[in-house]
Amino acid sequence: MAELEALHTGIIKLGEFELPCYVLNNEKRVLAQNKVVQLITGGRESGDLGRYLKAQAIQPLLPPKFQGDHRRNVLVFKAGTNIVFGLEASDVVDICKAYLNARQQGTLHPQQAKLAEQAEIFITACAKTGIDAIIDEATGYQYFRKANELQEKIQAYLQQEYREWTLTFPREFFIQLYKLEGIKPPMPLDTYPKRFGKYVMQFVYDTLDPDIADYLRENNPRPGGSKHHHQLFNDFGHKTLSDHIMSILGIMKASSTFDRFKENITIAFPNSRKQTKMRLAEQKELIKYEEECRNKIPIQGSLFDYIPTVNTPQRNKQE
Repeated sequence: MAELEALHTGIIKLGEFELPCYVLNNEKRVLAQNKVVQLITGGRESGDLGRYLKAQAIQPLLPPKFQGDHRRNVLVFKAGTNIVFGLEASDVVDICKAYLNARQQGTLHPQQAKLAEQAEIFITACAKTGIDAIIDEATGYQYFRKANELQEKIQAYLQQEYREWTLTFPREFFIQLYKLEGIKPPMPLDTYPKRFGKYVMQFVYDTLDPDIADYLRENNPRPGGSKHHHQLFNDFGHKTLSDHIMSILGIMKASSTFDRFKENITIAFPNSRKQTKMRLAEQKELIKYEEECRNKIPIQGSLFDYIPTVNTPQRNKQE
């Protein structure tokens, strides 16, 4: 099994409380375990979650997977240079529901009342987010939302103007490219062959983020001279890019041939262009199917229906 790694990170804000969240390379949505403990204790502790799961009041109300040793459900993954112990977000919801159910049944100890209050805050926040997602789907806004998220991503990484040139790609990066090709690096390294530009796009920008790579291809198609792709990155983007280059350089050093390097890149960055294209194709099929469903009369008795509005696709009379 490939090593678990966070592809995307974020922060969920619950009032003044911040809960780190992650999407892993196996597409699981995860919350940091120590912050989950802080969440249910109101910030008092960040230690052993098992202590709170062993409480007699909630043990019978937990899913079977948590009625034994909870540590087998802990996901250990890399987030940048850090090792994080996390829990699936859906599991955290189940834990919070167990506290709420215990309170409803009157089995909670008075000292556990605060834990139930904190659980209720989290469940309420999840419910509010959930209703937004339902409305987005019913109105078709989810497709516009995705476009907005892409724009926000570009704004997070890039800026309009070229920043002052700084050495972002170390010389060793290009020396390693020569070595992987089986070519002795020329000295001094004043200029690089044009094919290296394609390597940089494929192995650096495409693995950093395919959407950002596409934006650079379209808006900065021929970098060179005094203008380079990395000069369009803002402070956050530049640091992220620099860290990513170091990761790629480490893989280069660990690869004996160019073919092995490509294999290692695919393993290390499953969110690369090839995998992204496959997911986009699947998403297009799903969107097509959902659009077909929207043109049909909603099935009565379904969990969530929506009332047609001016934005709802028109149905033909025969239907």
